[in-house]
Amino acid sequence: MVDGTIGFEKHIDRCLELSEYLYHKIENREGYEMVFQGEPQHTNVCFWYIPPSLRLLPDGEEKRQRLHKVAPKIKAMMMECGTTMVGYQPQGDKVNFFRMVVSNPAVTRSDIDFLINEIERLGQDL
Repeated sequence: MVDGTIGFEKHIDRCLELSEYLYHKIENREGYEMVFQGEPQHTNVCFWYIPPSLRLLPDGEEKRQRLHKVAPKIKAMMMECGTTMVGYQPQGDKVNFFRMVVSNPAVTRSDIDFLINEIERLGQDL
């Protein structure tokens, strides 16, 4: 039983480490904005990808409405390409955002890097 507990602890630690890696890769990266301030305390990393066409728009209803459509469009393209998948959701007054939940300890840092680059590739022209 002790081995199971230690193994589970290592699994959780690895997922937390990968979540922290994702957070630090995008927290100051152009085109990304964190939904919640501060480093995640769990394996969820919530963020918006803001395509170049929206970056200079002033904050307001038009930007919110257009940003609300970004995550669903990118996810649909991910599914069509079969490259990767990440969930999205709105919450309260926050429009749709990506919600990356790292739960597989087999994920690598290069997988996280691929995800970031794939979101940018697919969202570049939105």
